[in-house]
Amino acid sequence: MLLNLASLILTTGFIILPTILLSKTEHNHSSLAPCGNSSAFPNHTLPGRLLDVFTGEGFMQDTFLFYGHYGDVVGFDNAFSVRLSYLLTPFVFLLICSLLLLQRTVKGITQRRVRSRHYRTSISSKVFSGWDFCVRETGTSVLKQKRFSNDIKSDLAEEHWYMLTTQQSLGVKVRIFALRVFLNGIILALMAGGFYFIYLATGVSQGYQKRSDDPILSLMTQYLVPVVISLVLLILPYSFMLLVKFEGLSPSAEITLTLVRCVFLRLGTLGIFLFSLGQTILCVGGTKAPCEICGYNMQFQCWETSVGQEFYKLSMFHFLELLAEFLFLKLPRSFLFSRYQCRLIRWLGKEKFVLSQNVLDMVYGQTLVWGGMFYTPLLPLLNLIFIFITFYIKKFSVFHLYDVSQRLFQESTLRIMFHFVLFLGLMTVFLPLTYLLTSARPSRSCGLFTDYNTPWEAVKNRTHSALPPTALTVLTYLTSDIGAYSLLLILILVLTCYVSRVRQNELDVELLKEHLSNQIEDKEFLVRRLRKEEDIQSHTVDP
Repeated sequence: MLLNLASLILTTGFIILPTILLSKTEHNHSSLAPCGNSSAFPNHTLPGRLLDVFTGEGFMQDTFLFYGHYGDVVGFDNAFSVRLSYLLTPFVFLLICSLLLLQRTVKGITQRRVRSRHYRTSISSKVFSGWDFCVRETGTSVLKQKRFSNDIKSDLAEEHWYMLTTQQSLGVKVRIFALRVFLNGIILALMAGGFYFIYLATGVSQGYQKRSDDPILSLMTQYLVPVVISLVLLILPYSFMLLVKFEGLSPSAEITLTLVRCVFLRLGTLGIFLFSLGQTILCVGGTKAPCEICGYNMQFQCWETSVGQEFYKLSMFHFLELLAEFLFLKLPRSFLFSRYQCRLIRWLGKEKFVLSQNVLDMVYGQTLVWGGMFYTPLLPLLNLIFIFITFYIKKFSVFHLYDVSQRLFQESTLRIMFHFVLFLGLMTVFLPLTYLLTSARPSRSCGLFTDYNTPWEAVKNRTHSALPPTALTVLTYLTSDIGAYSLLLILILVLTCYVSRVRQNELDVELLKEHLSNQIEDKEFLVRRLRKEEDIQSHTVDP
């Protein structure tokens, strides 16, 4: 929520307020025909305007919500330009977020490596010395007790699995390995099938929504991609959770592997959607004929707004799906379970609260916001509203509708996974956005970069006109191949230092463990000597 709030404040301060307060520079797009033709927005009736709210078209298309509404604004004696702030604000914000998430992910993975099974505190130590006696309040004590119990149960389940694994014969291990290869092949086939359906749905949606005159049919075709993505994300994770039980993994490995598969499924669906969208609009990886004249498909005169509308619809449908699931599935299921004793209802039971899937839903929604920030600047505002409503829906569901899950989750594992998944989601949308800003031809009929070959060219021109020659020479060197190789060499040296430090820390941990073991042996030896001396003294006193 804080990420969206920070993004909204930056967007409002550097883009929206200057656009409102300062004068807009007019551009003549007629000289750029046929690429500069701009179509008028249809004047819909009230039902049509209601549909526009869900599609982002019509009257909403020419609002602050989408890219096409903004034009270049210059103020303060040409020292400030909305064109540059519009480009650099989301780009720098995403770059800072990626660095912070990378730092947290690396820190968490390093701590997790130290807290692995080989360096973990023994269960007996947790039982006899793990309680915090500073806890006095009853509510805090109960929560601490549940967390403590969850950790011990997780450790016992892990130790039990390791004990069973050591007793397996070679034939059993070979059979388990072959079964894992077979099940992973099935999972890859399911994921490939889901990606292919999303690819087809994107092509069908982009092909038919421009030719349909029926508003209802147009709405259905525009929401075809979100529906297919939701079906894929609904069906395949349950298949993953079912198949992972037959792979013979430890409880923590089952949870981690299922999470990893669900992560790559969600990010893969978004990646396939972006690729299919780029293939349709920008002719990426496909035939170049529709894009030869303008550099983009002429059917999408303002293609940036079209991309923003797609992210808007994905985010909108993600929230509507959660709301519909709460109203039409969770509430009736809980009501039937509490009122009726039918065998089918008892077999279904109350829905289990799966923490990992809820975390992935939140990460997926945030990834959509990051992906659409450049083309839909006010998407963080919508996501703030969605998160606020979602919080109270989830809160009510946890207290009244969900049952306790039997699967145990370790807090440290989920925290590391949360940061790692956020980082992967950010990279999934940040890399394509970087390509679009540096290589894609902007629309000639709308937006702030109609006079440039790429949006990044505006930064280059402003930089060359503002910086002194010495700074330009340094900047040219940094952006050249030699600068890239130098940066790569520096990164290799830094990574080498970190790897050496990690190995030294592992060696120090082993030495400390050995030192601790020696201390325990010394204490045991002293205890045995004391007992022996006591026995000798008792024998000498008895006569």
